[in-house]
Amino acid sequence: MTTTPHDDSPDDLWTRFIDPPDEARPRAWWHWMDGNADAAGAVADLEWLHRIGVRGVHMFDGGMGMPLVVDTPRHPGTPEWDDAIEAATLTAARLRMEIAIATSAGWSASGGPWVEPVDAMKKIVWSETVIEGGSIDIALPPLPDVAGGFQDAPRHGGDGSPRWSTDWRVVAFPADSGHEPLLPAAYRVDGSDIEATALTDRSFGPAVRLPRDPDAWSSTTLEAVFDEPVTVRSVVLGLPGPRGFGAAPAPHATLQVESDGVFHDIVRLEPTTVTARTASFAAITARRFRLVLSAASAAEALPPVAAGVRMPPVLRRADAFEVSEFALFAAARVHHAETKAGFATESDFYASDTVDDPSARVIDPTEVVDLTDAVEGGRLRWDAPPGSWRILRLGASPTGQTNGPAPAIATGLEVDKLDARRVAAYLQTHLERYRPRTGRFDALLSDSIEAGAQNFTDDIARRFADARGYDPTPWLPTLAGYVVGGAAQSDGFLYDYRRTLNELLATAYYGTLADEAHRRGMTYYAEALEDGRPQWGDDLAMRAPADVPMGAMWTFDPAAGPRPTYVADLKGASSVAHVHGRTWTGAEAFTSFGDPWGWMPSNLKHIADLQLTLGVTRFCVHTSPHQPASTPPPGIALAPFLGQAFTRHETWAEMAGPWIDYLARCSALLAAGRPAVDIAVFVGEEAPVTGLFEHELDGAVPGGFDFDYLGIDGLDLLRVEGDELAVGHSRYRVLFLGGSSRRLTVPTLRRLRTLVAAGASVVGARPESTPSLGDDRAEFAVLVAAIWGAANVHDTADLARALADLGLSPSRPIEGGSARRIARVVDGRRVEFLANPSADAVTLTLSGLPSRVEVWDPVHRRRGALAPVHGRADVTLPPFGSAFVVDGGDAPALTTSTPLALDGSWRVELPGLPAVAHGAHPHPWTEDGVRARGFSGVGVYRARLTAREATVGGALDLDLGDVHGVARVRVNGRDCGIAWTTPYRVDVTAAWRDGANDVEVDVAVPWRNRLIAEAERSTGEMFAPMTEVFTLAAVPRPGGLAGPVRLVRAAAD
Repeated sequence: MTTTPHDDSPDDLWTRFIDPPDEARPRAWWHWMDGNADAAGAVADLEWLHRIGVRGVHMFDGGMGMPLVVDTPRHPGTPEWDDAIEAATLTAARLRMEIAIATSAGWSASGGPWVEPVDAMKKIVWSETVIEGGSIDIALPPLPDVAGGFQDAPRHGGDGSPRWSTDWRVVAFPADSGHEPLLPAAYRVDGSDIEATALTDRSFGPAVRLPRDPDAWSSTTLEAVFDEPVTVRSVVLGLPGPRGFGAAPAPHATLQVESDGVFHDIVRLEPTTVTARTASFAAITARRFRLVLSAASAAEALPPVAAGVRMPPVLRRADAFEVSEFALFAAARVHHAETKAGFATESDFYASDTVDDPSARVIDPTEVVDLTDAVEGGRLRWDAPPGSWRILRLGASPTGQTNGPAPAIATGLEVDKLDARRVAAYLQTHLERYRPRTGRFDALLSDSIEAGAQNFTDDIARRFADARGYDPTPWLPTLAGYVVGGAAQSDGFLYDYRRTLNELLATAYYGTLADEAHRRGMTYYAEALEDGRPQWGDDLAMRAPADVPMGAMWTFDPAAGPRPTYVADLKGASSVAHVHGRTWTGAEAFTSFGDPWGWMPSNLKHIADLQLTLGVTRFCVHTSPHQPASTPPPGIALAPFLGQAFTRHETWAEMAGPWIDYLARCSALLAAGRPAVDIAVFVGEEAPVTGLFEHELDGAVPGGFDFDYLGIDGLDLLRVEGDELAVGHSRYRVLFLGGSSRRLTVPTLRRLRTLVAAGASVVGARPESTPSLGDDRAEFAVLVAAIWGAANVHDTADLARALADLGLSPSRPIEGGSARRIARVVDGRRVEFLANPSADAVTLTLSGLPSRVEVWDPVHRRRGALAPVHGRADVTLPPFGSAFVVDGGDAPALTTSTPLALDGSWRVELPGLPAVAHGAHPHPWTEDGVRARGFSGVGVYRARLTAREATVGGALDLDLGDVHGVARVRVNGRDCGIAWTTPYRVDVTAAWRDGANDVEVDVAVPWRNRLIAEAERSTGEMFAPMTEVFTLAAVPRPGGLAGPVRLVRAAAD
């Protein structure tokens, strides 16, 4: 793994551009689905991928219900599977292709059937009872032992197995009647009383079912009626239901209070991934309270699919709102207790502070008694002081999370992610299970983690104390929702607890996987959270141990743009690479949903270019599923609605090489030198970048400047060198406190003070407080005063204004249009990549250029010199076009193009159909009748063409105009290359001659149109599951050559 930036001479850089090294070439994700595997197919897959320029595969053992195309299922341990694995690893070695294996069967995350509950992911559970002072000898209530996300609530649809629990701590504190649920005289639905004793029993299993429309948005209410007014400060809800992809969304919940006959909102309790929800609020006294539940249907929550695509069979509808708890309390509880205690996440914890109600009694931490040593075999023996005491028995049980989606034979509990020893032991068994007979895997891959929350491991208390510097015991009741010491203190402890979980995930899990991979001579690839905040984790620190930090970019329509969370994910991955000195930033590239067989190199290019401008230097195409030799066309997909079908069965499979070369060429240049970044953006200490910028792009850094994200670990590595900040490969002019930096801990402030004292320029608003209970408030105040009193610290969140005040401007301003951009500094020269994200050509005016500068065309592998005037020059990019602007060089001037008219007559030939004459101008074959409209594959356009003008002198291109597909051009029998994106041109200089020229254009279009035709009338020739993807309403897309076809002569400017 190269970790040193490349410094290249001009000639070396051009050579790198023309012939990219294998390290820069894409990899493909290689899903082996549902036991469909064989050796011959594995060899054929790899040889095709190698043929088109891919230099690695990342293997997954997946399960999505794909029917068999082999005689019997092949799984680890069967001879056929072992033969296939051996063939795959030996073939990869022969072809010098990297072969990686995922950290589990399925793609998330690290589990298997050998993982026992004691070694699995666990959550905290508790039981409680109230006693009176005196000599106590009682059996404590048993701990919940259900496998699920919270207390005794099983995973939805499950039976709670495997049942297992373990004790952790037992504490006591003075009992308060306000901690008991208030008991209404009645619960009512639509004015009628219901049996609802389960709603106040502190159990989250059995539930009351209220009407819900499974196919549309719906709402219902549940009213709690008291005989006399009661004072309420908190509410606890239990709202079980399905979770995850395709599930009916969890309901929105609003607590209301009745006043003068009208119900008013008190608080909203937004959905999370955990069953329970708690809210705390200022005291309200009333007799009637109402819970309002509302939610959309499962179909409405699913991402949209393209017109004519059948809804995938993944919907899990809900015909009832399930309520297992609706308990009101006179005492305050921790606001959002479940998420703050680590049972789930939310987008912004700083926006969910617990209400500080002076009238509410809270637990004094000095009165919390540790009784752990007084309990043996679940029996408490204690001489309790006088008064009532609440005994809280804390323990743990499995979350029940399993790896997946994987074949049943390879599915089991997820291993404890917070215990390095267990992670290492798990990986040893996993790798042994997939070990080839003589071959080997070169790399280990962690896909984005989807294992859910875990908030317990055996030595969590010790790890907490070591990391945070104080004993957690007096504060443990907060994990069960009790307020200890006050609202701010409880929230502060829970922040410290969550941070400890984050740090353990990064070190004990990702760090251990990296160490174990390296111990075996393997490269480690790691994604993190990918999409929003699905579970715990600092997504920068999670990827720091990786040799190739990764993010993901799903496909998107250029008019709509990408989802911001994916932009943040990839920017985070490249930032980790820059900060930790890695050369390669990986991308789970082109993951798609809902538009099967709708993608080609042409409409993937703008997505590739965005990834490049976010710092990607190694594309990992999602996905190229393994195709056993017996697989009929169009082949096995990961799932018909999910992922690319980038396989050797794709119609344009043998024309993919130039597109792959483009990805490699751009990656190679953007891995050279060091990143040309200006700003180090510290994202704060609370949220991952995918969570901070889940819904909106990060707009803090003004246009023209580039930046890296830094987390806590990156800030610790930052140093001042001269008037710059330096870390890893990067040099910055300014440190900006962005993201969640409105609260900062004392250790972070100490680090900032050191940087400021060394002369660093810092921009950021003065923090309002520390989020940590363990911090000294007096020291916090002193540090803030010292830092924000320094002349080189600018107290503002307006980075653009601060940069202007500092006299800092972009190195290379661009005017005249929108363009995505990224730059590197290579041996003192700036190498800048520009990409046009629109369907219209754009002319950009570049400023600040040196006297000599070249434009390199990464599609056609050409270069030419610009002629800047006063440091300014124009560069025109075609629709979705791209170019490199490279300082220096001695290339000739850029050329201009002169179109030459052509005479001739075209016809198109489709296999099995009569040739169709098109006349002087070709058109898409989909306009030639029903049978042609349903054709997918390679059609051939033929013409004998003559130029109206002499063609002697100058380079000649054949411009195909518009192409609906991928085109290969032959002129007079000579292969002139492949055109895959606009402008669809190939160099025909060596083949064209004066007079008549025989021109053949092969055009390949994806399987989509054929599969639409199969949906209407099946021929039985196609793999049956793929013929069920489209409805009869699906409309074929244009296919073929649209023209106009012209000859273009190039001449120097």
